[in-house]
Amino acid sequence: MHVVAPSGPVEAARLDKGMRSLQRALGEGHPIELASNLLESDGYFAGPDDERAEGLHTAFSAPDPGVILCARGGYGLTRLLSRLDPARLRRNPKAIIGFSDVTALLSWAWVAASVATIHGPVLTQLSGLHPGDVAHLFDLLRGEVPPPIVASEGSALHGGTVEGRLIAGNLEVLRSLVGTRFFPPMRGNILAIEEINEAPYRIDRALTHLLSSGSLRGVRGVLVGQLSMCERPKPGVGPSAEEVVLERLGTLGVPVVTGFEFGHDSGRNMALPFGTRVRLRADDCTLEMLEPVTR
Repeated sequence: MHVVAPSGPVEAARLDKGMRSLQRALGEGHPIELASNLLESDGYFAGPDDERAEGLHTAFSAPDPGVILCARGGYGLTRLLSRLDPARLRRNPKAIIGFSDVTALLSWAWVAASVATIHGPVLTQLSGLHPGDVAHLFDLLRGEVPPPIVASEGSALHGGTVEGRLIAGNLEVLRSLVGTRFFPPMRGNILAIEEINEAPYRIDRALTHLLSSGSLRGVRGVLVGQLSMCERPKPGVGPSAEEVVLERLGTLGVPVVTGFEFGHDSGRNMALPFGTRVRLRADDCTLEMLEPVTR
């Protein structure tokens, strides 16, 4: 297990709690390699760009078929993508785990190196995470295909069943990749999105950008996770974040299901594969994984 900090600075107290949770989950005797910049701080980054990139390259180059767990999100990964060497990851494929800003790294791994990854909790989220979500993450890491995930609350548009590779990420980070060579292909695939702290009109803007740029052309279905703190600027005035998502994505004419438990909620973040085949059943609001992420 390699713990890296390619985005924002990591608070020592949160790192310590996360490490204790990780060690309990892994069991005694499991080696954990820590990036040298893990506790560095350079403004809103965990060290300068070259140090954060080197931390990733060190983990990529390790000969073990291990796991790379990002310590936290924040911001910084889009600055590193053009510096990263995909050949290092292709030679020693590893399951990269993270979400939020780490969406950029997951997209890069799939587009540049054809390596499937996991959109899931970061290290500093582990201590407060629902035990079922922790167990689900480690099932994926063991190469298991877990039971279907159910959206217990939410809405469904355009019923039916679709299959494709899952592309999962933060809406705004995905939008920032439009027009770059790192934006993941959507044609024939299924998209999963989540967001935090964006007003409904900003979610409307991001989705409209994806739609009008043609970036969602050919997508087969969409599942929507948590829209954390995405409140109306004035309570009760204008559509809610979920209403905006359904209105904008409804124009695609494909199955759309909201209410999945992944994203920025401090207690829930169900890990999802990025790059492997899944089946979305809109009529019963379930997501079924069809193949393992790791082997």
